[in-house]
Amino acid sequence: MFGETDYDPLRHYTPVGFEEQLDALERAVDAGKIRYIGLSNETPYGIMKFQQVAKSRAGNLQIVSIQNAYNLLCRNFDLAMAECCHNERISLLAYSPLAMGILSGKYFAEDGGPSNSRLNLFKGRYKEGESRYDLSKSNVLYAAKSYLEIASRYGIHPVSLAIAFIMRHPLVASVVFGATKVWQLEEVLAACKVNLSPEIITEINKVHSRFPSPCP
Repeated sequence: MFGETDYDPLRHYTPVGFEEQLDALERAVDAGKIRYIGLSNETPYGIMKFQQVAKSRAGNLQIVSIQNAYNLLCRNFDLAMAECCHNERISLLAYSPLAMGILSGKYFAEDGGPSNSRLNLFKGRYKEGESRYDLSKSNVLYAAKSYLEIASRYGIHPVSLAIAFIMRHPLVASVVFGATKVWQLEEVLAACKVNLSPEIITEINKVHSRFPSPCP
C-alpha cells in the first residue's frame, strides 16, 4: 500500500504483519539503536492497529510520529488521521509541503519551470507524484493558482504561505522538505518566521472548500 492513495478490497495484499514489524522495531529499541518508532504513508486503520499491538506488549514501545504528505493541495490528514493522532498523541512529520514544488509557483512560468526541477527532470518516471499533483487536472490547477494569488495579494512569498500554513497545525512536529540549492533552503527558513493572519487563513479555507483535497 506504500504511496497508494486508494484501497481496493478486491486486490490481494500480502503485507508484513503488524506483530512482525513491531518485533523487529522493539529489538532495535532494546539494542539502543533507536529511541522511538514512527510510521510513514499510513492510514487511520494502520495507525490504530499499530497502536493496538504496541500497547498489548509488555515492553515500553512508543509510536510517536507519522510521516504523511500534507500541504495546501493535500489535506487528507485532517480527516480521520488527525483524530487518531490527536487522541493517540502522535505527531505529524509533514512531507511534500510544496506539493513537489507546485506551490512555489515555478511550474507556472512561461517555460514550464526549470528543466532540472523534479516534475520536469523525472517526467513520465514518477508515477505517484505525477498522478497526485497533476496540473492537467482542472481542480489541481485552479486550486494551486488560487493559493498563489492569495500569496501575491498579501505580499507573501508562495513558499512562505505554504510552509507557514503547515507550521500552524497543532499536530505538526516538523516539516520534511528537499532543497538542492542554498536559496531554496533560505526560502523555507524564512517561511518559518511568517505568521498567517486570520484573514489569510479564511481565504485559504475558502479555496479548500471549493477544491477539497484536489490531490489524493
